[in-house]
Amino acid sequence: MPYGGIYFVIREFLLKMAPIIDGYLGLRSRLVGYQYSEISLAMLCNFMCGGDRTEDIYRVHDMIEQKPGLRICSPDTVLRAMTELAVDDVTYTSGTGKQYRFNTAERLNGLLVYAAVKSGMLRPGEQYDFDFDHEFLASETWDALPTYKGHDGYSPACAVLTSLSENLDVIAGIENRDGNATVKFHQEDTLMRILLNIIEQGIHIRHARVDCGSYSKEVVRLLLEHSERIFVRAGMTKTLREKLRSADIQWRKVEMNCQQIEVTTLPFEGLDGEIEGCRLVVQRQRKGAGAQLDCFEEGGDDVYVYRAILTNEWDMSEEQVIHFYNQRGAKEKVFDQMDNDFGWHYLPKGLLRENTVFLLLTAMLRNFYRLLLMNDALRAFGIWCTTRMKAFTAKVVTVVARWTRGGRRDILTLYTSNSAYAALYADYG
Repeated sequence: MPYGGIYFVIREFLLKMAPIIDGYLGLRSRLVGYQYSEISLAMLCNFMCGGDRTEDIYRVHDMIEQKPGLRICSPDTVLRAMTELAVDDVTYTSGTGKQYRFNTAERLNGLLVYAAVKSGMLRPGEQYDFDFDHEFLASETWDALPTYKGHDGYSPACAVLTSLSENLDVIAGIENRDGNATVKFHQEDTLMRILLNIIEQGIHIRHARVDCGSYSKEVVRLLLEHSERIFVRAGMTKTLREKLRSADIQWRKVEMNCQQIEVTTLPFEGLDGEIEGCRLVVQRQRKGAGAQLDCFEEGGDDVYVYRAILTNEWDMSEEQVIHFYNQRGAKEKVFDQMDNDFGWHYLPKGLLRENTVFLLLTAMLRNFYRLLLMNDALRAFGIWCTTRMKAFTAKVVTVVARWTRGGRRDILTLYTSNSAYAALYADYG
């Protein structure tokens, strides 16, 4: 067995996650069938042993089952379970009569946050930062529709909670949607469902950071209602641009990230004047001085590139607001982890609703992996809270092992000189 370190992962999963999953979803079978926790475990073992696709479970199935009493289901069982957990899509109609499908998967979204709370990743009563963004997943499934990036696929919305006291981020909500649906379309409905699910578990949101796709009065109102402070990338309207060109605006020169920029603060008057108590923190930078236009930036004869952040935080300086907002870029790493470590590049099913189940189950497994990395015994392997899956597999999971029986018990023998495994398996059979 070349993946002897996987049994430590399995033990931790069975102790910390399996009872939560089966308690929330209920028993899938009362006889000899596989439970939902066992299906999730098969997916986890596949990824932890280097698999990319659901079909790769066949590669590790027989090897892992060398442990007496351990069952690993087949890929077919995993795929059937995704169909069982899938719920019907919700269809919204735009003002032009075009229809777009959303899949809310409210039950599994509830499990995602519930499992994080019960396992100790999220603590009721504590405050967290909230980040929200969309991912564009390429897919060749028959119901995938073209995204603005030029490929067919889906456009799931994803929310991430970050602890203010620990280096721990948790995926706390995912809703899938058609690839051709714009990020602003019914975004307030998606955010409302995700935020209420989080708040119902006793989680408090201190800071909410979102990009310019959330710049609408409905979304801003919602964020103001459910979080203490908001940081929203504001759209550069023609009225705002003309105001910023005025000679009356006082700009202050600062240096950020080794670049010279100018900053200022304006009272917020946009979105029909219905948002009160907020300000715009604006930065400008000369074109050609390292500045880069984004998709909301106009060209023309203006020598500056402008960017604005809408916030109700008045105590921070302009530099602090810009720096804090820019930290949301680090959350893009979550999508990178899901794409490359947890199979999002290889969606296993043919329908949006079934692939939504896959996204949510793998998000729960990713949260568990983040919890696993907090185990102090892993430090002896050079494993830290930011270690990626492939490094974990190489340093911990990949070790030759064999199960034998002696003294009326099953014994795991690891063929390695690495003494760090002794602490990891100290109380293991």
